[in-house]
Amino acid sequence: MNDPDDQAWLKDMIISLLENMTVRIQNLNRFMQTKEPKDLQAELHQIKGVAANFGLAALSKVVIEAEAKAKEGDIEGAIVISGQVPSVWEVTRKELEVKFGS
Repeated sequence: MNDPDDQAWLKDMIISLLENMTVRIQNLNRFMQTKEPKDLQAELHQIKGVAANFGLAALSKVVIEAEAKAKEGDIEGAIVISGQVPSVWEVTRKELEVKFGS
């Protein structure tokens, strides 16, 4: 990907990802506090989609596990696993910022 237009497009996508995930993590933290099953599961599903679209394997793995617990009705289990998401995202975010200078 040496084309300047491609590089600019990718950088824009990464900036969008960073902004989107800031909101997603805030929502996730709120839903872990309220323990509302449908809201928690829906937010996990959204994060799972974002992670899959960008190939974020570590984030995807944790979110898939948390969403599965939520689907099973194990909200406490989903919350415990969801608690790992912000730190996994933070590592991922830093890697993206280093790589793409965002």
